[in-house]
Amino acid sequence: MTNTHIPIACSATADASAKQLVDWTDLSLVSNDIRSLQGGVAMVFDVAHAEAVEALAARERFCCSFLSITTSRSADKIRLEISSDNPDAYPIISQIAGVPVA
Repeated sequence: MTNTHIPIACSATADASAKQLVDWTDLSLVSNDIRSLQGGVAMVFDVAHAEAVEALAARERFCCSFLSITTSRSADKIRLEISSDNPDAYPIISQIAGVPVA
């Protein structure tokens, strides 16, 4: 993670931000596992949700460059990690994933 000096600011409109938060909430409901990581969270989904996970991750990367968002796939799972070196971003990550950030 190298996003310590990037301002905590989202470029999305208020309506787009609200929609993304709903989308994150909906996605978290189908997660197989959500856990806190140092400076972030990891979420695991069945690969059937890969398109939705990757699309939402791409939208979030675009508007919130202060977050580090990565995905990785195996044959049957997709893992999403959202993190930041900046502790000011932790409440946002917690809101996205619905769990506290360690």
